[in-house]
Amino acid sequence: MFRYTPIIALFLCAHIVVCAQGGMRKNKKGKDTVDVSVKKPYLDLHYGNAEISREGMKGEISNAEIYGISIGLKKEKPHEESDDIIVQDKNGLNITIGAAKDLQSSDSTFQGIPLAESNALDFWSIGGINGTGYGYNFGGTTLMLGVEDNGTWTSFNPRSFARPLDPADNQYILDMDGGMRFGSAMNSTIEFRVANTVTITGGYTWNQILPRHMFWYWLGSEVIEGLAGAVVDNVIENFAKVSPKSLPVMHFVLKSALLYGVKVLRTPKMNMPFDTVSPMNITYWNIGVGLTL
Repeated sequence: MFRYTPIIALFLCAHIVVCAQGGMRKNKKGKDTVDVSVKKPYLDLHYGNAEISREGMKGEISNAEIYGISIGLKKEKPHEESDDIIVQDKNGLNITIGAAKDLQSSDSTFQGIPLAESNALDFWSIGGINGTGYGYNFGGTTLMLGVEDNGTWTSFNPRSFARPLDPADNQYILDMDGGMRFGSAMNSTIEFRVANTVTITGGYTWNQILPRHMFWYWLGSEVIEGLAGAVVDNVIENFAKVSPKSLPVMHFVLKSALLYGVKVLRTPKMNMPFDTVSPMNITYWNIGVGLTL
């Protein structure tokens, strides 16, 4: 793990700088040349029940409980066309811990650990939050629809193997063992803020972890995603011109669809369209509570 420490430290420092600036999203057109946004620190806690799968594996690892904490800054301002619409940039750090439940089937052990009915493992993940969103202001309450595209580092620790698996199936899990693995996570969240302080959230997360980080293949795949993202951004801007109040919903739906579609395309090949191995996938619905200060 220690050989990854400088890379992870640099990764975290970059996101801390972003948080200090209150976000990376800048709009310098027209009336937005003067920054009238408000920076708000936030702390969120969330829980989910995840499924872990990889293309080629026979079945999946289910009943993995997820606990997470996010901390950072939200940068918010009224939309230039409507005071009822809020524009939000969200940046910070997220730490997630997960563990698959052991469903013991006998007293047999493997290296002193009871065998489970399904493959079991522990994992933890740390990532930088890079989110945008639009919301509706209802006086003292806010309904925010946000989408995040986050970079992650994840460490897996396989704990036990249930019924005998063929060597190839075992290897799909063992490929992820040891060290920190780079990946990316999408997170689509609906946030209801009460009295401008307490938030109740619900959302969907898909964290896709790469067994190996093949930089040039990864970069080529990211460029393709970026071009698709530019097209989606243009469509969203056109909707905003016609109906500003449709912006939160259209941004949420189209951005979520893009990120979800990319994850689906990368499920068999981690750096699609290039011929690379499949990634590990952690998917879950989550609920949470937080404070916006």
